[in-house]
Amino acid sequence: MNDQHMQTTSNAYIEGIQYTEIPVSDLEKAVDWYCGKLGAKLGLLNDELAFVDFSMGPSLFLVKTNDDTTATFKVNGQDHYTIGFRVKDIQGFHNFLSQLDAKVSPIVVERHGSFFTFYDPFGNMFDVHQPPQ
Repeated sequence: MNDQHMQTTSNAYIEGIQYTEIPVSDLEKAVDWYCGKLGAKLGLLNDELAFVDFSMGPSLFLVKTNDDTTATFKVNGQDHYTIGFRVKDIQGFHNFLSQLDAKVSPIVVERHGSFFTFYDPFGNMFDVHQPPQ
């Protein structure tokens, strides 16, 4: 197959990313964290999962599990996030998360914007990015 045919074929099937899933040990606590504190809108809640939506991007499914697991992986022995949030006020969000006693890294300013990472109450690591202004 040539590259042009493969490009046409894959475009015919995948339109985009609709949702992503992360593990949580307590659905009520997770819904409170993501909706009550981070401002997501609850789309569905049952005994096994919840899904929440932010103003842009795919839905986030919170999947209840009793397993000791997170959506964070390792790179050179260091935790690495699987999801990045885009914000308009990175310093304000950093301060807000710190007040919630979330584990947050310092803000790093680079040519491509400002960044930091944080963990939710279940050990899932996320990246936060504010594009350059």
